Amino acid sequence: MSVETEVKLRQDLYAEISLLEESYQQINSGLLAQEYKATAVVSALKTFKDSLNRASAYALSLYTLRGKQVTFTWEHLFIHLDYAIAAVNGSPSVKQRDTVQTILTMSKTDFEQVLTYFAALKKSIT
Repeated sequence: MSVETEVKLRQDLYAEISLLEESYQQINSGLLAQEYKATAVVSALKTFKDSLNRASAYALSLYTLRGKQVTFTWEHLFIHLDYAIAAVNGSPSVKQRDTVQTILTMSKTDFEQVLTYFAALKKSIT
């Protein structure tokens, strides 16, 4: 691959990491908001999940381009994100926030691992 390809991968990865960080903040602020809005939380959860998929793919591509192998262990977090989305879609509105908070609390370590990894990667690609 060419230098232009690597530059494009870095730009895309940087943008995706920024979106990942932003959607995580939206999840937290949505859950803590006085007026809980399930649609906003579900949207942020879906955005985070999709962004994590894309950021992982960009990172894998960048590592492959450099001749390195890496394995991500986010599967547990993906499962909890799916549970949280399903909980919002399937629970009575009174219990949604508590259910989603419980699920995401169970994944706190996974979220921290992902965000720490991508924050360090974001610094290294600029």
